[in-house]
This record gives sequence, structure tokens and C-alpha cells, in this order.
Amino acid sequence: MIVRVAIPEITKYANGFPSHWMNIVFLGNRPDAYKIHAIVTTYVRLVEGAFVHYKQARQYVLAFWNTHTEIGIGSHNLASTHFEDCINSMHRATLCMIRIRSNREVPADLKALVPTKPRFAAEGVAKRLRDMRDTIQHMDEKVLNAEIPDGSPFMVLATGDETPMLDSDQPNQTLEGDRSSCHRRPGGLLRGFG
Repeated sequence: MIVRVAIPEITKYANGFPSHWMNIVFLGNRPDAYKIHAIVTTYVRLVEGAFVHYKQARQYVLAFWNTHTEIGIGSHNLASTHFEDCINSMHRATLCMIRIRSNREVPADLKALVPTKPRFAAEGVAKRLRDMRDTIQHMDEKVLNAEIPDGSPFMVLATGDETPMLDSDQPNQTLEGDRSSCHRRPGGLLRGFG
């Protein structure tokens, strides 16, 4: 089977936000109010963490589909864990950004660094992140309490529709893997493995 995984690589901010850390740690430029410093720093580290988790999940998904010398169950499972951690970190970062933008104590020059509301902090996107994060947490509760029905989802997986390759010189080939099953998979947000 020909498989192409459509999980884009993140190239913007690939190294995180080193200028933030340089300003805080080495130059001592941080907000005077410690609580503002705490929320801004928490936001930055959560976004950087989400980048790392996404990058790792992407690498494991690619390894799972493109390794042909063994069955890559380990890569499959690690991809799931990193996707779940990415979603959790982005949910938490979104809460921080919303609070930063709405908090009157945040200095205007600091707010000016993000002049328009980021797309991920918009109500619809923030709600989808929260819903995915909540689904992951509730799945854990069901698994721990032995309340998971047979065949029901219990982890995030990279998945997608199979698309026939009509122009392939190899008959009956398909492409798979265009999204995480957290996005909009019929029958639930997560797919079970087992």
C-alpha cells in the first residue's frame, strides 16, 4: 500500500521563542508584576512544549507508516501519547493567552506583542481544543474505572480516509492519514486500538 501522511511540519517558530528566554533570564526584562510574569512565561513554555509534542508525534506517525522491517506498534503508541500531550498543552496555552489579552494588569506594550487575537484563542477553536482535551481526560477516567466498553476509543490516533489513487501505476493503492482522529472522526473523537 502506498501511504502518504499529511501531517505538516511546523517550520515557523521551530526553535521556540529563544528571544523571550534571553530577555527574561539573561537581561532581566520581565513584567514588574510577578503574576503577569508567571502567566506569560507559562504561556510561552506551553506553546514550546506543544511544538515539541507535535513534532515528536509527527515523527512517530511517519516512522509507523514508513518502517517496513517491523510492525511499529511502539511508534504508533508514542505518536498517540505525544498528540494527547500536544492537545493538553495547547488547551492550557490557550487559556493563558485568553487571560493575558483580557487582564487589565498586563502592560500595553506586552499586549502589543500580540496585536490581534490569535486564531487558536478564538472562541470556536478554543472550544474545540477544550473538547478534545476533555475527551482525552474522560477516556482516561473510563479506562481507570474499567468503564470502557469493548471496541470504544481510548487513545488519539493519526487516521484519515482512504483515497483511491486513480493515477497510480500500481492497482488498488490508496493514500491514508490526513488527520488526527481527534479532529472529526465519525463515531467519536478517539479511536480504540486493541
